[in-house]
Amino acid sequence: MRKLNLKNKLFIFIFSIIVLGIVFILIESVKLSKKDDGSESIYTVSTNSVIYAEDSALVDTSSGGEIKKHWNNDYYFVSNDNRNVDIGLKSIVYEKAVEKVYIFGDNYSILSDGDLIKNVDKTEISNTNNTSFYKIKDRQYLVVSNEIYNEDKTIYTNKYLIVTLDKQGNASLLNDAINVKTINPLKLIFDNYVFDIANERLIVNEKAIDLKLIDGSTNEYVEREEEQVEEADMTEFITAYNKLVSDFKKYVDNENLKSSSKNQVASNTIITNNTTNNNTTIIQPTVADNKTNITKRVSLRGTVSYPTYIDVTYVVTDPEDKYQAVYLLVTGRRNGEMVTEKIILDKYDTKYRITNLEMKSEYSISLGYVEVTTNGKNVELYDNIEDVINVRTTNCDAKITINKIALGNVYFNFKMSKEYAIESGKIVLYSNNEAGEHVFINYKDAISDKGFSSKLKLEESTVYELKLEDAVYNGKNVDIDVKNRFVYHPLGISE
Repeated sequence: MRKLNLKNKLFIFIFSIIVLGIVFILIESVKLSKKDDGSESIYTVSTNSVIYAEDSALVDTSSGGEIKKHWNNDYYFVSNDNRNVDIGLKSIVYEKAVEKVYIFGDNYSILSDGDLIKNVDKTEISNTNNTSFYKIKDRQYLVVSNEIYNEDKTIYTNKYLIVTLDKQGNASLLNDAINVKTINPLKLIFDNYVFDIANERLIVNEKAIDLKLIDGSTNEYVEREEEQVEEADMTEFITAYNKLVSDFKKYVDNENLKSSSKNQVASNTIITNNTTNNNTTIIQPTVADNKTNITKRVSLRGTVSYPTYIDVTYVVTDPEDKYQAVYLLVTGRRNGEMVTEKIILDKYDTKYRITNLEMKSEYSISLGYVEVTTNGKNVELYDNIEDVINVRTTNCDAKITINKIALGNVYFNFKMSKEYAIESGKIVLYSNNEAGEHVFINYKDAISDKGFSSKLKLEESTVYELKLEDAVYNGKNVDIDVKNRFVYHPLGISE
């Protein structure tokens, strides 16, 4: 056998290094391509999940899927029906079945003693009955507690609440039960915490934590300073007043003014200051007419969104009965058209429900008033818009779940919440986009914990869809997007 010389050995060594380098580059390329297409799963999403994207938009999870992290650190929801939704650098997931909350993306946990814990990538909150508080990003927070409410309890929820501020300090409150936007400073109370939202201040056991210092804030809200009214020193006031009265009495005791002075002194009243320990008295003329300005105002406190209606909370203070009318202007889609409706409110009430709205639609709600004003001898009516807020209605909390496929039938379950329960409707089975058999839902079963279960016969096909149709709510037909698309083959089903 011919021996290899040094030159050949060096060539073989260099060649081996090149081959190993190419193999390494190929392996890393495969890994990078997997990251690039999101093939590396971070979390499996069930059909009973709620996903909030970075912009707080709700993501449709009716078909289930996975959350994946791409090479650019953005999270994506990849559904089982091949939808790919970018949910951003930060997102929140709530698992209804197990009542767990997940935060995807870096965040800060603020402890009751003011200490911080930085959480990286995925944060799991396994018990929503235990109170915790998180800063998700600039002007966005997550509250977790068994009770969350504002000072007058016009807002009340539990488990979790996403709080997002605009730069003026107005708050948006969101979870799977409420969608509230406010235009007035608001404080949330949970456990022994008080969250002053507009000022981004967390108060725990009378200890204030400035949340703006945690990774900064672009909040531009400036708290209005209340007018400081100094309390008068009544002792000094009484002494000075009595001296003035004594000097005046000496003056009017003059013989030339005696008769007139008696009339003036007789018209005065003796007043005793009961807030002091002595019985010092003052004399105060009864003809004094001190007037206090009485404040009047109208204010839009907040809104709570539902699929086809919005609850509005407002306050009217009108002690002098100057407001001739208080009203709402509602602009948005109704019956497929953009309309503006003027609604006269009861100024002695505090709540109003705006009905006959479309699901997942934007509405502009303005609060205005008509006031009587006087300009000399002329009496005029002054019409003014005080507050404006934009609100989006929610989607229907209903779903279709496939239980099994057997003997040529698909067995399914339909369930809806009592907050928005349709009166009637039917589940239709589509085979390759063609309508087949259907079954009418049972209202009582559908709103129960078990839901409405039934079966439909499968036609010869591979792609199927169960869809809710002919839904009726409050006596009117409503268009509700509730469906479950699946592919069936001998090896099983994929939703």
